[in-house]
Amino acid sequence: MAKISRRTAIISTLSLAGPALASCTTDSHIADLVFDHGVASGDPTTNSVILWTRLTSTMSAPISGRWQMSHSTDFKRVIRKGKFTTNAGRDYTVKIDAQGLKPGQSYYYRFKIGKSVSPIGHTKTLPSGTVGSVRFAVASCSNYPFGFFNAYDHIARNKDFDAVIHLGDYFYEYGRDNYGGKTGAKIGREHEPPHETLTLKDYRIRHAQYKSDASAQAMHAAHALICTWDDHETANDSWKTGAENHNEGEGNWDDRRAAAMQAYYEWMPVRDPAAGKTRESVFKTYDFGDLVTLTAIETRLTARNRPIDYAQYIPEFQSREGVGNFVQNILGDPTRELLGEPQRKYVTGALRTSKENGKKWRIIANQTLMARVNSPDLTDYKGQDFIDEVAKTFPPIHDYIDLSPLGLPLNLDAWDGYPVARERFYESLDKAAINDIIVLTGDTHEFWANTLQNASGKFMGVELGTSGVTSPGTGAYFGKAGSDFSRRLVAKNNDILYHNLENHGYIDLKLDQQGGQADFVAVSTVLSPDYTSEVIKSFPLVRTGDSVTFG
Repeated sequence: MAKISRRTAIISTLSLAGPALASCTTDSHIADLVFDHGVASGDPTTNSVILWTRLTSTMSAPISGRWQMSHSTDFKRVIRKGKFTTNAGRDYTVKIDAQGLKPGQSYYYRFKIGKSVSPIGHTKTLPSGTVGSVRFAVASCSNYPFGFFNAYDHIARNKDFDAVIHLGDYFYEYGRDNYGGKTGAKIGREHEPPHETLTLKDYRIRHAQYKSDASAQAMHAAHALICTWDDHETANDSWKTGAENHNEGEGNWDDRRAAAMQAYYEWMPVRDPAAGKTRESVFKTYDFGDLVTLTAIETRLTARNRPIDYAQYIPEFQSREGVGNFVQNILGDPTRELLGEPQRKYVTGALRTSKENGKKWRIIANQTLMARVNSPDLTDYKGQDFIDEVAKTFPPIHDYIDLSPLGLPLNLDAWDGYPVARERFYESLDKAAINDIIVLTGDTHEFWANTLQNASGKFMGVELGTSGVTSPGTGAYFGKAGSDFSRRLVAKNNDILYHNLENHGYIDLKLDQQGGQADFVAVSTVLSPDYTSEVIKSFPLVRTGDSVTFG
């Protein structure tokens, strides 16, 4: 295991920025910096990439500056350049669609205003033609008060990644009195603003706080980002017309959702929606030559119906007939949607084209667990001392234990809560002869290796779930029984090959023409900026005919 010091990380990040930034690192000059939130890049194509920064300003007038790209950090030869203007209407953020680039090339970029120069960022375009290999860092669920973004720091240090795939929950909307608040107070990482984000101003301030983090800045400066959102970019357990964490007295949901999306498009290195597309339509496709097609989907604001809450159906569970009615007619309601038909057709078409063009791998960047995961029987947990501790952070634990012998789905906010929609998606893929998907999943704050099968048992592909950068997994709820719960979960579900609820980190995914490998990378702590790292589990990926399996 490698011992990693945050002081070293900061020095490493500053050295990438070159003399222009290094000259501003003393206390007497920090206040003079106008690029307090670093730089970022993302949404790459074979000939373009989005470049991002933000200007710290007390001015009310528009601000103009220049941007530059080069193949070297000294910028002796500037190959692309231009001017920009930003203003308060977009919170002084800057997004440049840098075009005319070459496929599969690394570039350095920076922004300038007068004598002020931003940190230098590194980015990379998508390759074309024959591609030998690609490598991705896969991350999700970075909650600022729950800890230091050591996983981001570790990703930034590895210069071999072709892109960072972020699966959502890039930030969290809660106030200091809610999820993560006690930990944040202990380690000095409390949310700003202190209250829950509701307005455009709130969301902008929260984005600014996350972009002020040194590890986040290092990751963004080192790699291009391919991302989609999950629920917390708006509010917990969101759906098309509401959210679990949007309550009475918090205003109109459509206004809040619009504010959250506006801030997201301002503060993230992503392309604005194309003409005719809604802001919810963030699903996109990225082709890495003849090797990989990556399709990022959106499962929150486009079509999702409200998640089912078990608590509303307790009377149904008092009889076998009631349970059957719940499974068949409530959970199995065919009108319940997740992707929506337009997105389902889009994803199927992109993957069909990928296969027809002979690409080796097909990846879906997904938010919530797609595999079938049913609850193990936890009846013998009832009355044990640790349950009282669990109840302090997870009040429904007693009801959850009472229902566990029924073997119902563990999480109704996941694809398990939309089983008919999942079958429609599988059927659409199967008709296109797509049975080899690699699904990358966030949301749970836990590592997973799952197989994917439709209702009739036909193999559809595999799922790799990444743990949270800082957000805690189920182990935080079950305490000392966490490992036992994990073992029971794996024993209950044939689709689960591996489950880890104890570690924070990310997935290091490597794919080439012969095969691939997914390494689950864990950091030793998120409560201190000094940490060690290790690969806790590796899964070879093997192509067998028209399918992909774990080796």
